[in-house]
Amino acid sequence: MYYKIINNKQVFFNGGSIIIETGVIVNPTDEQLVENGWLPYQKPEPSDEEKLAAAKAEKLMQIDVYDSSSNVEEFTINGVPMWLGHELRQQIRTSAEAYSAAGYDNMTKVFNGAEFTFPITTWLQMLNALEVYAAEALNTTERHKNNVNAMANVQDVIDYDYTTGYPEKLRFGEIED
Repeated sequence: MYYKIINNKQVFFNGGSIIIETGVIVNPTDEQLVENGWLPYQKPEPSDEEKLAAAKAEKLMQIDVYDSSSNVEEFTINGVPMWLGHELRQQIRTSAEAYSAAGYDNMTKVFNGAEFTFPITTWLQMLNALEVYAAEALNTTERHKNNVNAMANVQDVIDYDYTTGYPEKLRFGEIED
């Protein structure tokens, strides 16, 4: 990449041709560019602040990816791994409450191709446990982000282990009706 100062502005050579006193050079070589006043561009070394900001941005992105992966967003019912986002948890809670109000003792839901029938009280207990798990996982994620944002050393940011401190995944076993 080459540049030239024209009218006090840094102008970059964008390929193609250059105009010289005696005409036009199409697809000039590096030597022809330098001979005609174009300078090799050296990207400036980022400052320590820029390096720290870039390291933090990268680490924060890694935390977000980890938080939304099956490393965090997963539980099992009878060995079937799944995740229910907040909205779906609320929909199931509403369904369980409606079934209960209608006089039902049990409710069936289908997830990942598997049917699960449990007493409504069991559904509500599982949803409560899952809501607490999700809240604690989110707290852990936010603590990791706060820790990274408070760091002042690039190597500390790079070395930071954001995979620790998450609550143990929930495993709901065989439940008797």
